[in-house]
Amino acid sequence: MYTTNGKAILDEAAIHRAASQLRAQAIADLLGKAGRGVKGLVKRHIVDPIRARARRERQLEELMGMDDHMLRDLGLSRGGIAYAFDHGREAEPANANAPLTKPRAA
Repeated sequence: MYTTNGKAILDEAAIHRAASQLRAQAIADLLGKAGRGVKGLVKRHIVDPIRARARRERQLEELMGMDDHMLRDLGLSRGGIAYAFDHGREAEPANANAPLTKPRAA
């Protein structure tokens, strides 16, 4: 831009360059925001569920590797492991020392 007596003389080419630079910066900002949004969506809907599933499978394998006595100490049976993973534990924990069946009356 040129100035004369403190007033700007507008050059059409300078205006075009400035507008192009502003437009390029606005597009770059928009694409950056869109990229961060897509990254968040991919992480939340793809990466995190895959990690959670892998963690769950490791925990399930660890429980399946325990012997029946260890499972009993946790209040689980071998057949109840999958159910506990799918539905969670009961609101009131099982008493591990309670007998599995009621004793017979003498």
